[in-house]
Amino acid sequence: MRTSSLLALLASAVFVTAAEDGAQIYNSLCGACHGPDGKGLNGLPPLVGSEWPKGAPARSIKIVLNGLSGPVEVAGKSYNIDMPPQGAVLSDEKIAAVLTYVRKSFAGGAGPVSVDEVKSVRAATAQRTTPWTADELLKAHPFPPAKTALKNLVGTMYKGEWKTLPDFSTLKPALMEDFNAGVIDPAQSGLKDAFAMVWTAQFDAPVDGKYTFTFDCDDFGALYVGGERIAEVKGIGPVGKRVKEVPVILKKGLTPIRVEYVEFAGHEIVMLGYKGPKDKAIQWLSKTKGGKAPKERVLIPIEAKDGVAALYRNFIDKTTPRAIGIGFPNGLNIAYSADNLAAELIWTGKFMDGGHHWTDRGAGNEPPAGTNVIKLSDGQAVLPASGDGAVVRFDRNGEGKEWNFASVKLAAEFKGYDLDKAGNPTFRSAGEGVTLSDAWAPAAGAQPSLTRTLKAGGDKALTIVLSRDLGVTLVSAGSLSAELAGGLVVRAVSGPALKADAATKTLSLTLQPGETAVLGYSFR
Repeated sequence: MRTSSLLALLASAVFVTAAEDGAQIYNSLCGACHGPDGKGLNGLPPLVGSEWPKGAPARSIKIVLNGLSGPVEVAGKSYNIDMPPQGAVLSDEKIAAVLTYVRKSFAGGAGPVSVDEVKSVRAATAQRTTPWTADELLKAHPFPPAKTALKNLVGTMYKGEWKTLPDFSTLKPALMEDFNAGVIDPAQSGLKDAFAMVWTAQFDAPVDGKYTFTFDCDDFGALYVGGERIAEVKGIGPVGKRVKEVPVILKKGLTPIRVEYVEFAGHEIVMLGYKGPKDKAIQWLSKTKGGKAPKERVLIPIEAKDGVAALYRNFIDKTTPRAIGIGFPNGLNIAYSADNLAAELIWTGKFMDGGHHWTDRGAGNEPPAGTNVIKLSDGQAVLPASGDGAVVRFDRNGEGKEWNFASVKLAAEFKGYDLDKAGNPTFRSAGEGVTLSDAWAPAAGAQPSLTRTLKAGGDKALTIVLSRDLGVTLVSAGSLSAELAGGLVVRAVSGPALKADAATKTLSLTLQPGETAVLGYSFR
């Protein structure tokens, strides 16, 4: 017993010493931002009430070593921060000391951090040269799920576009999953736009009495309690202006609850909370909690001006990250993938809205702003022609001697693009023994159309995929014209004939070395 007591005393003394050293380090390096009391200063995030310093120490050690940058949610509030790294100025001993102090003082008495733990994380992240993001850290070290009053929560996801609540009983689910933490979050769908979710659960009322439910969403939805629809948010729009607060008398125990939600486009938000007979504040059942509504997006139309095509270099929906959007003065638009060497999208009308990416550091993909958006292809578009000079055939099964385009490597790589005085692009690519230029420009005439000029160089033949997974109909003799699903017509103005494969829904042409093809694109 004496030995155990002595060891406990020594351990306590070591802990107190580390905490005292940690307090000094904290006050000199951390207090100016997080506050001497850990409650945050100058609009910077607090440590008190935060989940970040709790749990496994590795998450906090990584932040101290390499810093943290970007958006982060702390104690229910969003911040956009740049926390500088301290790994170069603090030893392992000092990092262990300051984190031990923080965890003891501001994290509900979380356990101490050892020097060995710091050394281990430092060694494992030695090659890291940039600050961490919140998403990276939470993926590796997630917070323990917070339990709510929702029991047996099940979420069901449906794909599609709706402008009013559909009859979910007639729809086929695309995903169904249990969420044991009891938290409603549209991100559980795995999608950004054009989906719906239905959550069902039992609400566990701790006592008899009045429960006031708060419900809001972007875009629209409905809340059912005890089988009765008690609230509905109608129409496409943001949260904040249509919030519903509805009182319900409940008995102690379990009551069925159901949330229906439709996301058309934009933000994905559901806010659901309640205030029971003994609650002083709203108890939230959703990941998004009450507060300021997200800013309504500022519209910044990007369009051709004074006869010069518009250019958009940012993340465009339904194509690859290295996409180049061109909006021509005649109201036709394309998005070219530098990854696949393909014109992957074509559409009419409005070009792009820059408000998403050009304000508030918007993340994610922006869809084309116009109409009649046609996805021409999704994959490699410049391929080696088959050995006998015939067009490559694309076969998903790879049977016989046919090509499987999923395993065919690009014959060339993207080498950049040039714009003429009118903003018309020429995309350039090259590979071993091959070059290709792909030029686009509006064509003269009463009907809006585009001229595409493909020029092959080098000493090898190339196959150019013009469309894939679209219905193709050759509508003229000699395969000089084809109509694609969606009403897009592609014409071979000069050069080789078009090749259509009905089985694989592929339209292509083959260019021999030195050969040029001129194509016309217009909508029927």
